[in-house]
Amino acid sequence: MAGPQVVSFARARGLPSRAELATRPHGTRLRYIGGCRCVPCRAANSRYECERLAARKRGEGQPIVDAAPARRHMRKLQRQGVGYRAIAAASDVARTVVMEIRSGKKRRCRAGTVRAILAVGLEQASDGALVDAGPTRRRIMELLREGFTKAQLARRFGLETGALQFPLGDRITARNAHKVERLCRALLMED
Repeated sequence: MAGPQVVSFARARGLPSRAELATRPHGTRLRYIGGCRCVPCRAANSRYECERLAARKRGEGQPIVDAAPARRHMRKLQRQGVGYRAIAAASDVARTVVMEIRSGKKRRCRAGTVRAILAVGLEQASDGALVDAGPTRRRIMELLREGFTKAQLARRFGLETGALQFPLGDRITARNAHKVERLCRALLMED
């Protein structure tokens, strides 16, 4: 019975095979990873390791951390209408990484990845994302209390029917919510 299959250092990190790395120029870390132990390649690897260690001592390293905080944050955003594609675009993290963290397949990741995902907020919701309609209803009611009619508001929103309809459910598209917010600010500032 054969023992467990050993995965090479390069393959485990998604790098090309050792044969491909062996074709890299001498004096590079990739050539060192490919198996070359000449003086220039060893020096390149040593420089890399020294720079990495110095960066870690300065607190600039990218340690591997638990991905649970990012997963919880993504689930919270998802409940509020922000999808994984919008999170990936806003955080500049690959969609596959975002999906793997969200699903729990990836339990640990770089600290920078977690920080980038945690920095994503509701303002990054795509136009078609569904968000809470409560604030939009309150803004429309505020405009009506200020003396604007539904017909005036409908014209300002660019509605062809000339009739303003309140959001029926608990959700509204982010596009419409932003539209109402901008109009409310503009109209209340005119007063």
